[in-house]
Amino acid sequence: MVRGSGKFKQKRGGGRNFSKNMVLDENGTAVSVDRQRRRGEDDEDDSDSSAESSEEEEESEEESEEEEKPELTRQERRDLKKKQAQAKQKKAEGETTDPEDADLINPNHVTKKMNISDLGAPREMSRREREQKEKQEAKDKYWKLHTQGKTDQAKSDLARLAKIRADREAAEAKRKAEAEAKAAEIEAKKVAQQTGRRA
Repeated sequence: MVRGSGKFKQKRGGGRNFSKNMVLDENGTAVSVDRQRRRGEDDEDDSDSSAESSEEEEESEEESEEEEKPELTRQERRDLKKKQAQAKQKKAEGETTDPEDADLINPNHVTKKMNISDLGAPREMSRREREQKEKQEAKDKYWKLHTQGKTDQAKSDLARLAKIRADREAAEAKRKAEAEAKAAEIEAKKVAQQTGRRA
């Protein structure tokens, strides 16, 4: 048997045709856009006469609209264009601040284009930078209070240090007393020995 013979034959170098763009047709079945175009071409042959009549109606409507508009001067056309541009810009700004789509707004989307003059201006910090700064400020504030002895940890440390100092002083006094007692004992022995030799 010849390899690759079967129900589906491929053209030379022929890849597969995937129907990525699926659309629901009038029956409610999913059809690829390519098939729909082919169907549309078949339908166009049948409806050429109706298309021509609709084209004539559209042309007549456009002509009537053009006749209704009076001739504008150059200055008026400029003003009209400016107004349309401003209205379009306001509409675009209104869409970005729409409360319904608050969840759909991309926070990384750049709404305003950056100029060279904007580079030196202060910018808004990112969430990570803001959290890092707050963390550092809290740490600095804590250490300032800690050095003043106002934090719980500083108070417990100072109490522990005071206890250690007291213990060391008591131990030092005890050692001093023992050393004095020993020195007195040695003196007493020396005196006793000297008096024993004399006697």
